[in-house]
Amino acid sequence: MANQDEVESGPRVVPETTDNEKRAQYEEKESDTEVDSNTGGYRGIEKMQALTQAWTKPWLIAAYLLIWLVFFTDSLQQQISNSLLPYVVSSFGLHGLMSATGIVSNLVAGVSKLPLARIIDVIGRVQGLLIMLFCVVMSLILMAVCNNVQTYAAAQVFFWTGMNGIGYVLNIFMADTTTLKNRMILFGFFGSTWRWGYGAFTIIIPVILSPLIAIFTIQLRRAEEKGYYVKEKTNRTLWESIKYWVIELDLGGMIIIVAGFALLLLPFSLAGYQKDKWQEPSIIAMLVIGCLCIIAFPFFEKYIAPKSFIPFELFKNRTVLAACLLGGNMWISFYCYKLQFSSYLQVVYNLSVSKAGYITNIFNIVSCGWAVPVGILMRLTDRYKWLGMVMLPLQILMTGLMIKFRMPDTHVGYIIMCEVLGSLAGGTFVMVEQIAVMASVPHRDVAVGIALLNLVTSVGGAIGQSISGAIWTNLMPSKLAKYLPEELQADALTIYGDITQQLAFPWGSPEREAIVKAYGETQKVMLIASVVALAGPIAWITLMKNHRLSEREQTKGLLF
Repeated sequence: MANQDEVESGPRVVPETTDNEKRAQYEEKESDTEVDSNTGGYRGIEKMQALTQAWTKPWLIAAYLLIWLVFFTDSLQQQISNSLLPYVVSSFGLHGLMSATGIVSNLVAGVSKLPLARIIDVIGRVQGLLIMLFCVVMSLILMAVCNNVQTYAAAQVFFWTGMNGIGYVLNIFMADTTTLKNRMILFGFFGSTWRWGYGAFTIIIPVILSPLIAIFTIQLRRAEEKGYYVKEKTNRTLWESIKYWVIELDLGGMIIIVAGFALLLLPFSLAGYQKDKWQEPSIIAMLVIGCLCIIAFPFFEKYIAPKSFIPFELFKNRTVLAACLLGGNMWISFYCYKLQFSSYLQVVYNLSVSKAGYITNIFNIVSCGWAVPVGILMRLTDRYKWLGMVMLPLQILMTGLMIKFRMPDTHVGYIIMCEVLGSLAGGTFVMVEQIAVMASVPHRDVAVGIALLNLVTSVGGAIGQSISGAIWTNLMPSKLAKYLPEELQADALTIYGDITQQLAFPWGSPEREAIVKAYGETQKVMLIASVVALAGPIAWITLMKNHRLSEREQTKGLLF
């Protein structure tokens, strides 16, 4: 097996020269030089640094335009996905399991970012894009053949791992090619597209990614020709390569932590469907095994795993820790009520799928559109912490007001108001978390730092979904049984499990009024949980350091 120091050090960035003899002398001396602190000696980072030194402004602009097109396509599919999810699970009679389908996909998508960060740092950004594209294609195949909710849930895991992974790699590319002061303007611009599509649009992602991958490949070849980057080959066999990557990515640790959180959180959504509820042996077994896996994980990482996929040392950085906890807390709060929001609007306000979709996607549209002004404010003030401190009271206020305004007798306009103002705060926090991490670590650790942030926010989202699922599956059926007319009592569980049956009752009928009342009371409990989850961010935003962005430039070459 190749010497590990050789593997990690990778190729070197060399100065441009037309003198082959001087270049050869430089390469001979390079083995005696220190590793570039900006790249850590990682091949993927050195490739990007060489690329930024070799390309010209037209290529930079072309790459950004293609990235925008990818994000636009990614965004287009999400509104239809969010709007139609209730109907997908209802077709299997399992409307209450929307949270369960998202818990595992959230966990896997979040955990996968850390090994993906390792891959794109050690091998390259293009290879990371290709792996994530494969996951998307696999998910589309699974969706095409699924005939039960289990296959659909598996497809969701592949799909969101791939789509989130593509977005993550492109975000790291933008971090590679921008200065820290300008970075959040570009992040905001590429996040400001409309999330309006799913099936029809995802098929074109391979086509859209192809020219972007071609640009990376062509420009890297130019960098090699100019002498900015020199390839270095390893002599590993296939078995040695497999063993290397199993250790490098810590596959054992990944499996343990995903299994632990999934088995611990899924019962909160599944218990309501079991005959004996929480006394069901399978539910008890899942909880016990999940707890054991989570307890075993730190011991496995410390005493057994040769390498840990979680960079625990970054948690010693108080700003990174605070940003991760802030993101996790925010997503717990967000997902406590969000999953059932589309169903609520259709059943309680008699809105069409499209109109309900417009309202449920207010957060995506407003928060992403607001990201551009936030990025500009960060550039002008050279700081970021103050934005979080200003927006936190607004976030708490708007979530608290929704407890009152999400009741059936409230005009839908008040709900829209709370969503819009809450989205301004939520969008600000996403930007603050990201820039806080990037400003707190050297450039070689940016990919890992953002991956760590994504991991914690994904776990937060999964916890929020499990809370939402627990409230919904344990409260909604009992509310329906309480309010439905006597002749429909026997059908309460069937009505609970299928949104199409809920909508089939005429607007204003006693049956529909009973369902509306059950929805309102259940949503109120979800929103109370959401407000409680916002207590933590008060501490986390205070804990953050407020770095001056202009003093922490990390990259070189032709940048934005």
